[in-house]
Amino acid sequence: MPSSIGRRLLNRYQQSMPLSRLCIVVYPESPKAWTARSLERDIAAAGRTAEAAVESLLSIAEAHIAFDERHGRDPLSSFTAAPQLYWKAFAQAGAASQPREVKRVDSKFQVSYLVGMVPQNPIVRRYHALRSA
Repeated sequence: MPSSIGRRLLNRYQQSMPLSRLCIVVYPESPKAWTARSLERDIAAAGRTAEAAVESLLSIAEAHIAFDERHGRDPLSSFTAAPQLYWKAFAQAGAASQPREVKRVDSKFQVSYLVGMVPQNPIVRRYHALRSA
């Protein structure tokens, strides 16, 4: 696991990269609530279904992108990367089933979205793993 300095340097490097894709991990919080969380820029949104959570996240991200463009900033440059825990969950989602690409036809932004779904909140999964160890 990288040190806190290493994570900060990685976040700065990722922030300086042009944004062309956001990977999103989606997981249930309860039977009636889902969370979608982007990895390259740590943005999260909730919804009653997985699809609603993803749609909400895309709307939030695109609103921030539009704001940043109006103010001459790099898209989503004020957000750091998500914690490593969520990157690992996304990788596990990719191992279980192929993440799907989401395209928004009404969007004017050149950002693609790759969505992977996991069966459990990564924090809860980690908690259970630590308890059983």
